[in-house]
Amino acid sequence: MDVQKWCKNCSEISYFRQIIPNTLSFDDYYTTKYCIHYFIKQGCELCNERTSLLSEHIPDRYQTSSGWVKSTLNERHIAILYLPWWDNYGTCIICSRELKYINPELETYSQKWCPYCFIIYTGCRYCLTTNIIFGITGQSQCKKCKRVSFINIDTTNTASGNYIIDEFLASTRINNNSQCLIAKYTVNTKLNPLSVYKFIRNFYVRKQIIEWIPFSQFKNVVRIAEGGFSVIYKATWSDGTCDTDLKSLYHCYDADDSIIRCYGVSQNPLTKDYLLIMDYAKGGNLSDYLQKYFVKITWAEKIKILTDFSYGLQIIHKNNFIHRDIHSGNILLSNLWKNEMLKQIHCWQIGDLGLSQPASNTLSNNEIYGVIPYVAPEIFKGAAFSKESDIYSLGMVMWEITTGCKPFANVKHDINLIYQIIDGKRPEITNDTPECFANLMKKCWNSDPLKRPTIYEVRNSAVKWCQLTYDWVYSGIPFIKHVDSADLIEAMEQAEKERLELIRSEKLGPKSIEKSHPNAIFTSRALSSFISRPLAINSTTTISFNLKKEYITIEYEFDIDNIQSSAQNVCNSHRQNAIISRPLSKLISIGTENSSRKRNIAELKIGTRNNRFKFFKK
Repeated sequence: MDVQKWCKNCSEISYFRQIIPNTLSFDDYYTTKYCIHYFIKQGCELCNERTSLLSEHIPDRYQTSSGWVKSTLNERHIAILYLPWWDNYGTCIICSRELKYINPELETYSQKWCPYCFIIYTGCRYCLTTNIIFGITGQSQCKKCKRVSFINIDTTNTASGNYIIDEFLASTRINNNSQCLIAKYTVNTKLNPLSVYKFIRNFYVRKQIIEWIPFSQFKNVVRIAEGGFSVIYKATWSDGTCDTDLKSLYHCYDADDSIIRCYGVSQNPLTKDYLLIMDYAKGGNLSDYLQKYFVKITWAEKIKILTDFSYGLQIIHKNNFIHRDIHSGNILLSNLWKNEMLKQIHCWQIGDLGLSQPASNTLSNNEIYGVIPYVAPEIFKGAAFSKESDIYSLGMVMWEITTGCKPFANVKHDINLIYQIIDGKRPEITNDTPECFANLMKKCWNSDPLKRPTIYEVRNSAVKWCQLTYDWVYSGIPFIKHVDSADLIEAMEQAEKERLELIRSEKLGPKSIEKSHPNAIFTSRALSSFISRPLAINSTTTISFNLKKEYITIEYEFDIDNIQSSAQNVCNSHRQNAIISRPLSKLISIGTENSSRKRNIAELKIGTRNNRFKFFKK
């Protein structure tokens, strides 16, 4: 019997339910239905046994179904689809990459898989059916005849062997929610049965997959930088066409053009450090760029920089994530490219999402990481990182763009600077800054998180200003709407004139400020050492600020009966008193060395009531 007879009309569905997907018309329901019935009516040309062929080819006798199987990669359950036809296509239905035989010596078993998507295609040659498994598993069972075929995939070059990392890699292909939807897939008999392929694609289309990349694929590995939590290497990836950025992680763990792309994870076999494989930003970071080219950076380009990286943060917030570490060192200049008008332009992207977390995670960590001048004041008061704290950091980057200098670079980054930031200290705005830009910047670093703009408001303002500049035509940014504001145009032109004048008089730019303080640190680091230092305090007479409450309106009280000495003795430690160490996020004690605290004490008014002192600030 000829089991490979092809349809004469479309040549896309072969005899005995062999399906060739990824072709031009395989989604055509009427073509598919006609082909199936054509073979039913024709029967076998050799024996003309139409009855047996009819019972074998009725599509409603055995329909597409779904279920669960156990993964051998991360011990979780993964979805499986049971298809009532033989899928004999050679490329993955999702990514169109060529499928690999699981066991090349046993090709007749038709066990293939896609190492990129982690999808297994295994067929039953007795029933001419196909199972599609969305993950790595050890066996597959035919839904019809119950035969079990064992699957032995070598994951040496596709999995790390680390449960947490492998689970993460699998989640970038298809998340748990999508697994559930596939496992509960039901057939609509009114639709083309091959629409199941469209159903599958919905969970993978335009989704960036993170791979496990063997370290042996990297050549010319060179160390180029070191941050607070990582070491940056530059290398050539043998499977790629350009240089990549290898980021070695010490203490931690939907791509867009405005976010540095991450290709995968690897591990240094010598140090055992894990590495993130990312695009190499040849233009460096924003901080270095401003230091080197600030004199030439016009206000039009400054607004373009804000427009670029604010879009990256918008993508992060849109996906309900928080970056948590926005500063100029994490804003990177990608490769120069040319648009249709053959003009080179810059593309600023956000990188280093190592500290990012879902916005739903509202619990404050025991550790605070970051760069002090860019950390929102409420974080030092015990609040959790939020989208609003990202906006505060963005405001500081806006100021850096206007001046070419890092905020608070001339002072020591210690507990005193933290006190001043909590008290409302912000960098001084330059005279050339347009009023609209300055107002937005001040809103971003407002002490009240609820009064800060959203990233969408920031982005819309930046795009509107960008439309007013001459470089808009060459920027490659989609034109959103017509902007006709003579006042804004005049303000931008005046700002550019003032910028040039300040540059000529050397009153603006990195060279115009005093020398940077040696203890001004602009790499991300753990800040707990600044907020949990030991304080010698009388445990029974402690007057303190609880920063987890509202900083301005809190009340303090203590019992007069517990005071055993004069006010002067109260301020001194007694030998019998214990030494108390408390985090700043929970307690900041009034110390004689802190002038800011002295100022707040002087503003307190004292009243008496029932032999108790109550200190309160109006």
